[in-house]
Amino acid sequence: MKRIFLILLSLNLFTLVFAQSLTVKGKVSSTDGELLPGVNVKVRNTAIGTITDFDGNYQLTVNKGDVLEFTYIGFKKHTLKVENQRNWNVELMPDQTNLDEVVVVAYGKAKRITLTGAVSGIQAREIRNVPTSSLQNALTGKLPGFFSQQSSGQPGKDASDFFIRGVSSLNNDGNKPLIIVDDVQYTYDQLSQINVNEIESISILKDASTTAIYGIKGANGVLVVKTRRGQEGKPQINVRLEGGMQTPVRTPNFLNSYNTAILVNEAYENDGMPRLFSKADVMAFRDHTDPYGHPDVNWYDEIFKKSAFQENVNVDISGGSKKLRYFVSAGYFSQDGMVKNFGTKENGVNSNYFYRRFNYRTNIDFDVTDKLNMRLDVSSRFMNINEPCNMNATGEIYDFSKMHPYSAPVMNPNGSYAFLNDTEGYRPTLNARLANEGYKRTRRNDNNMLYGATWKMDFLTEGLAANFRLAYSSVDENYRQVNRGDYPTYHYNSSTN
Repeated sequence: MKRIFLILLSLNLFTLVFAQSLTVKGKVSSTDGELLPGVNVKVRNTAIGTITDFDGNYQLTVNKGDVLEFTYIGFKKHTLKVENQRNWNVELMPDQTNLDEVVVVAYGKAKRITLTGAVSGIQAREIRNVPTSSLQNALTGKLPGFFSQQSSGQPGKDASDFFIRGVSSLNNDGNKPLIIVDDVQYTYDQLSQINVNEIESISILKDASTTAIYGIKGANGVLVVKTRRGQEGKPQINVRLEGGMQTPVRTPNFLNSYNTAILVNEAYENDGMPRLFSKADVMAFRDHTDPYGHPDVNWYDEIFKKSAFQENVNVDISGGSKKLRYFVSAGYFSQDGMVKNFGTKENGVNSNYFYRRFNYRTNIDFDVTDKLNMRLDVSSRFMNINEPCNMNATGEIYDFSKMHPYSAPVMNPNGSYAFLNDTEGYRPTLNARLANEGYKRTRRNDNNMLYGATWKMDFLTEGLAANFRLAYSSVDENYRQVNRGDYPTYHYNSSTN
């Protein structure tokens, strides 16, 4: 009776936990009843969110107790706490102050209330809490019309490709937008290495009226980034330390050798062929009486770590006088991969994926006169990426059809490496390849310097100014590759050993 009670109690607990998740939906409108498309609906302090469709409808799966935030240009933010109710129709109140918000457009700025072009903007403080290594990934889901696609999760190479208002060509390079950082054109790689802590605001220009000044280069839209600058006042020092663990969203479950052998024998019988495994083999897999001759290996657990560490450290100081203002920032980012390191000090191999980056920036503004302003921006980025030398091993990590749990032990009894004895070519096990086939380490230094001057010519006409920009950029990239072509692997035969 006690056991039955415990089972019922467990089922009730499961039901309570499962019931915390629910789908809420509804319509968003203004106070005069107009349905609002494109309203951002987001769960507070998370990356979970959506936008309303053309009819103002939204739908989102959340947990009971979550707080939803509704934001839209020209309207006040609206929040509500999710309870048992599933339908929530929301009315947004107009907010005149938001219309005075200034957004960056090409070589100038404009107020939203007077802006007629298609421009979306975001302040960097809204994305500084996003735990990612690249700016592109931090912008995902934050800007209307910004589409991103991440093709890799490798540390240092996980920056998303992004497009503005979709794609217009089958050629991927032909869809890339123009990237402008402080009036200077950047590449995708340079953008991905920028420290988010250095950024003040980001805008995307989406239509012809806002991108015309860039000519044909702006045909796919323009991403405009402005970095932080010093303000008059006492020095302000900010220190930010972040640390976290990366874990898979969902891990696959694999059959053990015993169940796999039974299914393989059944498949052979269905094809009219003799069984691959004898009854003694199947019993050895089940009872684990011969762990080397009849291994039972979960290769996922052997190759991958449970979690990987990530840290982000930023220090900045800003301030200045009426004539001279400054902003200085330094940051360090470190990210490890999920693959275990099988290298040793003896063989000098480091098979672990990792990414290290150091950022430095100095922005100085100097008012020579009331009409003449000068600026000097200096930034550097130092990057270090480590990866296994044999890139085929990366793909084979996920190709478990060639790595059956009974194919080979992790190591032979004498400490030597094994090979997969049921695959074409009898290739070494993946841990043997990671430990012996070397690594590749890429080092890259990016340096940028911008000298600028602005001369206000109000004496000719109000608002007229002349701008001068001189930019310098250098990239120094080198890599070290250590590999090994041949190394011994062995097959353990339990019948003769």
